[in-house]
Amino acid sequence: MAGYKNSKQSFADKFIPRKGDSKAELARKIVTLFSAVVFVVAVAILAGYFVQQAKIKRDIEEQRKKHTEPVVITQMTTTAPAESETEPTTTEPPPLVLLENMASFVEDNPDTAGWLTVPNTKIDNVVLQTDNNDYYMNKDFYGNKNIAGQLFIDYRCIANDYNDNQSDNLIIYGHNQADQTMFGTLKKYKIKKDNTKNFDFYLENPTFTFSNLYEEYTYKIIAMFVIEVEPYQTRDGIIFDYHNYVNFNKKKTFSTFEENLLARTAVNTGVDFNENDKFITLSTCSNEFEPSRFVVIGRRVRDGESAEVNVSLAEINTDMLEPDYSYIYSR
Repeated sequence: MAGYKNSKQSFADKFIPRKGDSKAELARKIVTLFSAVVFVVAVAILAGYFVQQAKIKRDIEEQRKKHTEPVVITQMTTTAPAESETEPTTTEPPPLVLLENMASFVEDNPDTAGWLTVPNTKIDNVVLQTDNNDYYMNKDFYGNKNIAGQLFIDYRCIANDYNDNQSDNLIIYGHNQADQTMFGTLKKYKIKKDNTKNFDFYLENPTFTFSNLYEEYTYKIIAMFVIEVEPYQTRDGIIFDYHNYVNFNKKKTFSTFEENLLARTAVNTGVDFNENDKFITLSTCSNEFEPSRFVVIGRRVRDGESAEVNVSLAEINTDMLEPDYSYIYSR
């Protein structure tokens, strides 16, 4: 027992500052203790990160299972009141009926706005929407703090209403997660002038689907590009603020939207689009510089139109307007 006591005392003497230590010995012990504390904190933070990542993956799997095992519910809206005999006859639109496979999500979280699936990626997730663009940046479906956040629609967009009332362009945001959750695999569509290897992926996957709470839609991809975020990242101080093109108007015109898409897209897809179409913009962080974004934009399949895309018309846009990397990197 005496030997055990001495070894403990020796350990304390070696690492705990004591009266009478030389300045060099005191400095060594302080640095050692500080390093140990930093190490423990770093391990705790890293462990917390992996715990959060594991949880979000479990949540995603559970959500996907629920999405494929729908629960039948009744329609969400009430029938319009009967008209009196003296009132003019009007045709009421049919009530919106909640999709069966979205029922449990709405019950668990009223912020549920839809479901997004991008084929041959890991993007197959519930999409949320609240009254701001900050909350779901670091909250999971259940409102718990999680660095992965959730896919969410810009608060300014109208996604769940009759078609004519929906926004022209739904902006969906998601983190570019290293573990490939959320929008971590959207980069499979990333094509640049000096790296066109993902062109084949686009040719094999030219569409994606999004359902709001009432109907599922298919979208044909019309553009994909890396873009600057801040005016100081361009020589002339002008940026294309794609995320503000929610509804086309005099300030945010369709012609400007179209011009920028055709100039910036890495692929000329051959898919036509016009101001009467509905669009979805998928937006995530990119890794070329900070801040930068990678964007994929789709045009909704029109009524009576085939969802098939004639990819033989697609070609690399050799004149794609990319960020001025030399200017950005020189700053």
